[in-house]
Amino acid sequence: MRSRLAIVLLMIFLVSNVSSLSSGSSAVELDNFESLPGEDLGLNGATLSPSRELVITFGEESKVVIFSSSDPSDYIETPSLGNDSLNDASFHPSGNSALIVGDNGTVLRYSDVDKSLTHAGAVNLSGSDLLSVSWSASGSWAYIGSAEGEIWRIRASGDGGTETHLLEGLAGQSPVTSIDCISEGIVCVASTSFNGIAIIQRDHSLNWIGGASTPWDDMKCLDSGSSCVAISSNILGTINVNTSSPEKSSISGVEILGLDGFFSSLTQHTEVKFLISMAPFGIVEHDLEKNATFPWLENSDVADENVLLSGERIVSTWSLDENNGWILTDRGNLVSFYPVYNAEENSVLSLIISIAVLLAIVGFIASIMMSIFGWGTDTRPDRVRKRTKSKDSYRKR
Repeated sequence: MRSRLAIVLLMIFLVSNVSSLSSGSSAVELDNFESLPGEDLGLNGATLSPSRELVITFGEESKVVIFSSSDPSDYIETPSLGNDSLNDASFHPSGNSALIVGDNGTVLRYSDVDKSLTHAGAVNLSGSDLLSVSWSASGSWAYIGSAEGEIWRIRASGDGGTETHLLEGLAGQSPVTSIDCISEGIVCVASTSFNGIAIIQRDHSLNWIGGASTPWDDMKCLDSGSSCVAISSNILGTINVNTSSPEKSSISGVEILGLDGFFSSLTQHTEVKFLISMAPFGIVEHDLEKNATFPWLENSDVADENVLLSGERIVSTWSLDENNGWILTDRGNLVSFYPVYNAEENSVLSLIISIAVLLAIVGFIASIMMSIFGWGTDTRPDRVRKRTKSKDSYRKR
């Protein structure tokens, strides 16, 4: 009896270990851990240039760092222009300059021509906490959203300062959390905390299209096309922009279940895919064409690589191509990602190996049982005698 119990326990232990061979759900692996200059930088975000070669990151105490998207160790640390928090940035479509906005009406201009960072001279915005900015596709105006619910249009003036105008049609005092512009129809989209989603038309008029029941945290439009994605906690919204009649644009939302955290920010990954950053440290992928969301980087897998990194907040991601890119955290740490190569083949191979090992184990255990208990043999005397008798009678015939 004890021998049988020991064999059963051995079998259970071996089978459970074989089953763990195919565990793990992250679609990418991490490599090349880097850090920007300084410690605990307090970064709030980053933006990628139109050429996808340059990244501007910004944060607390007017911190601005410009670096290569493919090699973050190649960076330019700019002098601090004040001590206000910087909250968003947008490159001009030409890629030659960028606007960076922040608290207390801060508007900075970065020039890639001479690598300089200067005040843009937007005196009309003084006192407003500026949360979002985006250049229109034509590059004629930039739109800036504030925590007080204002949206301004701004451009350089002939005297070296800026020309600013407040947009009309804003419904209440709701923080403008994100603005992004699309090339088709030359329209822009704005997300807010309480008033929903607004479309900014070419003539700078504003139309609200819905979504007021959800506090939207971030929003991003496709580089080419007429669709955008907005996020809020575990809600994912899809915005379909009607470029011929922008006021007829629509938004629909869905709750994503089974998340190990909540949405915090998003960036475009490929032509129709977005990477949605989460807190705690994790990323999911959303395919706009398939209208499907998939696990992409699990916090547990990050902790296995770097437990300190897994506790930091993702402020931006960018892709160098469909398979490779970088992740930036609030503390100024970076890590590159690359796909888990041949994941499906490895999974099938693991399954085949698991079955082969399991069959070998079963065969081994069966052999032990046969040897211990005599299973599979029958040497009873009466059967031997009968066989002997039968042979003898055959001979007599």
